[in-house]
Amino acid sequence: MDRYDNLILEIIKKHKEESIDREKIRLRKLEKTFWKAVETDGELSIGQGRIGERITNLYLNGLIENKNGYGLTRKGRAQLQFVHPAM
Repeated sequence: MDRYDNLILEIIKKHKEESIDREKIRLRKLEKTFWKAVETDGELSIGQGRIGERITNLYLNGLIENKNGYGLTRKGRAQLQFVHPAM
């Protein structure tokens, strides 16, 4: 996992916290938010972005779930705590 995978987890978490009815984020909004966050990042190339592949790997590793939108699993929330212990 790299910082861009963690960024996806953070986007999912932030969306759920800020959503009025705590709804899960849809793929379109997740992709849009991801690319807005990294568009000024000169280190990320288009090939490195591969957001679909990143989301798939996070899903296969059990960090996110897709039930009427994307949400974090217990393992995904633990990963964020590991990256940002003060949160």
